[in-house]
Amino acid sequence: VMAKYLVRASYNDSGFKGMISNPSDRGEAIKGITAALGIKTESIYFSPSTAEAIMIVESDAEKNARLMMVVMSSGTFSGGSMIDLIDTDSMFSAMQESGKLLGTYKSAAD
Repeated sequence: VMAKYLVRASYNDSGFKGMISNPSDRGEAIKGITAALGIKTESIYFSPSTAEAIMIVESDAEKNARLMMVVMSSGTFSGGSMIDLIDTDSMFSAMQESGKLLGTYKSAAD
């Protein structure tokens, strides 16, 4: 099942040196690898103040693992994260369904 994720990847010194030494459209490079992995890229942004590439993608856990292995092994990034996202309708539904379960969980402290 495809879900939405906020992806953050922090460039390291080597990554910045490469971008300056050999400028290229990093968005196209990102779209190339995500497409090859079957990940739909909704948007790509760069944050010079945090040294990050930031994306919204549709993916799944296995594809995310592949993406992180490929990009983190490139030597261009110092870290990254993939944060799951749900829309407001899904969050509202979760609130309603969770309300039905209140009081059913037995705490280990009880």
